[in-house]
Amino acid sequence: MKGLIIKDVMCLKKQLMIFAYVLIGVLVVSVMYVLSARFGNIALAGKEMLATDQLSGIDVKNLGSIALVLFMLLPPATVCDMVNVFEADGKAGFHKVAASLPVSLRKRVLSKYLTIYTLFLIGAFVDILIAVLLSGITDLITLKDFLGIIVSSVSVMCIYSAFVIFFCILLGCGKEMYAQILSIVTMLLVVIIINFNTIKGIIISIVKSGEEDSVGDISFIWNMLDFIKERSYVFLIAAVFNSVASFVLSWIIAERKRGVI
Repeated sequence: MKGLIIKDVMCLKKQLMIFAYVLIGVLVVSVMYVLSARFGNIALAGKEMLATDQLSGIDVKNLGSIALVLFMLLPPATVCDMVNVFEADGKAGFHKVAASLPVSLRKRVLSKYLTIYTLFLIGAFVDILIAVLLSGITDLITLKDFLGIIVSSVSVMCIYSAFVIFFCILLGCGKEMYAQILSIVTMLLVVIIINFNTIKGIIISIVKSGEEDSVGDISFIWNMLDFIKERSYVFLIAAVFNSVASFVLSWIIAERKRGVI
């Protein structure tokens, strides 16, 4: 199985190069951002918005936090796409000979998950190092909140990758693009079903945006941000459950396909 993991990592070497460049970029830009938010133009813009009552102090702080959330998302996002592995296997015809390898089907399926999750752990570790640095030079967000954001981000990426692996095995070689689309659609449907009442309220607010008391109501965004920072364990539990279910179903499907994956 170790050889299969190395093979999959080599298929992702282009993404790993991008990952290295993104890390450098995120580190430089995020440091410049927090310094500007504390001493530079971003800090001045925030003070002007407070002085003119365009935004409250909480809104200004949360806007700054959202930018940092996006920075933390970038490193794991650059390595999350297992589609490249399946596409490379398809071009090389690996699925035609994989069943003859002296490796059990369970291990061949498991290697896909171990490959991407190992890369996610590396991305999370680097994110934590960046978070430690940033939390020391900014008061926009605490290290605890940073860690919550990182756990939530990596968990969501794990959920997406688990869906991609499942749909790639289900649909077969050459259908990787459909696997991506189905993964995103499935995640969106789950989010809509779980947050139906909240989304319904947002839509109603948008429809009634002409009314004075509904203009500028962005509290749902801050609630979502607080949930990401403070309830990261929910995302982690969902990722573990989804990954286990995806692996079991992928294994069953692979067996029905006689090991041709």
